[in-house]
Amino acid sequence: MARIFLPALVAVAVAGPALAQDAASIASSPAMPAPSEVVMADDIEGAAIVSLEGDYNQEIWQDSDPLQAMMADLSEIGSVEDVALAPDGRMIGVTTDVGGFIGIGQKTVLIPLEDIRLVRAESGSDVSIVTRLGQYQLRDLPEFEADD
Repeated sequence: MARIFLPALVAVAVAGPALAQDAASIASSPAMPAPSEVVMADDIEGAAIVSLEGDYNQEIWQDSDPLQAMMADLSEIGSVEDVALAPDGRMIGVTTDVGGFIGIGQKTVLIPLEDIRLVRAESGSDVSIVTRLGQYQLRDLPEFEADD
C-alpha cells in the first residue's frame, strides 16, 4: 500500500505549485471587455468596408482612439464576405471581393487584421471596417481561396 500511496503523494506535491501557477496566470489575464464593447462575428459579416485610401496619419492609425469622426469623409469600397480565423482561434482578417464588373473578373482577398479597424456607429450597433489599404492595394493582394 505504501508503494502506491507514495508515488501519488509525490505527484500531488509536484503538481500543486503548477496548479497554483495556472490559477494565478488566469487571474492575472486581461479583463474581459464589457458586453457593450464586444463585436460579434454576425456584426462583422456583411459590414461595409471603407478605405482611408492612403491619406491618413500613421500615428492616428496606431492610436487606439475611435475613428468615428473620420467615417463621414470615407467612401464604401466593399463589404465583408467572411471573417478568417487561425486554427488557434485568433482572428487573422476579413475577406472581401475586389475588382471586376458585375461579378465578372472579381476575386476574393484577405485583408489582414493589422490593416483593419472596427468602428461601431455612434448612434447604433452597426459596425464598419476601416482599412488603410486603398482600392488598388486591395486589388494587388493575392486571391484568397479557403478550403471548403
